[in-house]
Amino acid sequence: MKIQLIIPVLVLLLSTFMTLEAQNKTEVNSKEVSSMLQKDSKLIVLDVRTPDEFKEGHIKGALNIDIHESDAFNKIDKLKRNATYIVYCRTNHRSGMAVDHMMKSGFRNIYQMMDGFPGWAANKLPVQK
Repeated sequence: MKIQLIIPVLVLLLSTFMTLEAQNKTEVNSKEVSSMLQKDSKLIVLDVRTPDEFKEGHIKGALNIDIHESDAFNKIDKLKRNATYIVYCRTNHRSGMAVDHMMKSGFRNIYQMMDGFPGWAANKLPVQK
């Protein structure tokens, strides 16, 4: 009788911990991002600034989704949830909005570049226009 009660509780606890572990956000800076990109070509860089900001310069290979567009979250939801993402904007406000949404939507591995694109440029890292 006791085992019948314990099994559902264990299943519930295990699923709760797996959900918490699956959604991982790590704060990084632009130098760390540069090093990560050199080591892993499968990382997906997500720039959530406006298209005009993106045209002025961005990290090579970045995907641009303007977080203030009405369909931004729908576009994000179409991305692969099990991929690893680096998300950035200018000041980390917009990237924070995107990261929060991604975490709530079940994305597993998210890095937020806290010094934003100005940090990337200030460190004289490669910029694509």
